[in-house]
Amino acid sequence: MPRNSSGVYSKPAGTTPSVGQVIDPVPWNALTTDLGNEITNSLPRDGSAPMTAPLKNADGTQAQPSVTFSSDITTGMFRKASGVGALVAGGSEILNWSGSGVGVTGNFSTSGVLKGRLDYAEKGGSYLAVAADAGSTLRFTATATLSLTASATLASGWSVDVFAYGGDVTITPNGTEAINGIATPLVVKQGRKLTLYCDGVGFYTAVPGAWETIGENSASAAAAVVVTNLSAFKRLRITGYMQPSVAAQLLLRTSTNNGVSFDQAAGDYQYSAVYGNGATAASITSSGATAVSVGAGGTTENSDFTGGIQFEIIIENFNKTRGAKGLITFGNRAGSGNFAVGTIQFLRAGATARNAFQLISAGAVNSIWEVLVEGVRG
Repeated sequence: MPRNSSGVYSKPAGTTPSVGQVIDPVPWNALTTDLGNEITNSLPRDGSAPMTAPLKNADGTQAQPSVTFSSDITTGMFRKASGVGALVAGGSEILNWSGSGVGVTGNFSTSGVLKGRLDYAEKGGSYLAVAADAGSTLRFTATATLSLTASATLASGWSVDVFAYGGDVTITPNGTEAINGIATPLVVKQGRKLTLYCDGVGFYTAVPGAWETIGENSASAAAAVVVTNLSAFKRLRITGYMQPSVAAQLLLRTSTNNGVSFDQAAGDYQYSAVYGNGATAASITSSGATAVSVGAGGTTENSDFTGGIQFEIIIENFNKTRGAKGLITFGNRAGSGNFAVGTIQFLRAGATARNAFQLISAGAVNSIWEVLVEGVRG
């Protein structure tokens, strides 16, 4: 008689003799044959024969896995839940698998090539990054804002690839959190890609090349553009243009208190400019200025938007305790049919680190602004 479905063996009837009873050979021979069959059907410990049906184990637990080792009974495999298996090492779960995939706790390493499909999603507009996006690539097909869930919620080890394919993507941290220590949103320019990492407190990313995009500032009716939280940068590059509503001068000032106020005392700035204005060459020198005057005289507004001033400003020693110096190249419309181009070198005297700046339309004139700010840390 074979084992039942629970593996319990029951010997054939009539094979339990009493003392002095003559043993009937028929049932006794049936018993010995049955025992031989069951011994043959058992799994040999030396592994000389394989199982002919699935091997069923107890469910086990994380502390006591059902498949384990004689010298280490806390390492092995157990049934975690319906349809979910798990591996443990030293009583700690390190991997689980189910119909939805494989989950790994801790580090994953390989000596070979890791192949497979990347977790990829397209976004046609602004999006809030969540914990489930970890390890994925987000390709934005339009200008958009990527808002970040709080770093404590995303947790240390979270990362995502951001690919700006259809326009610039502005990455905005949660609340007062920062990217690379900067609270100003990070801009991924059209055609570029970066990987953003979370450490549970803030966010970090490797920026290709020395120059790091700090932010792009656009305004249609503003008298000034102010950029703060720049204490990490020794070098700044500020490029763009200003289109005033009426003729106005463009001024530059710096701050040592993160924009609470801007240095504008007489003598705070010294600068010299050399420029060509129409068919005339000229130069300007100022040693007692309250701001750096960018351009050559007031710039005009034209109905076809051909007026205004275009500029590139490089500032060295911005966050150092020594004088900050800079070089400006510019071109502007300085009157009807009159264009000026030139170069300005300036110095902000004083051994105090700077952490903010402002660009101003003199006289509080409203202007159209497009200003890109980049920096080098140090």
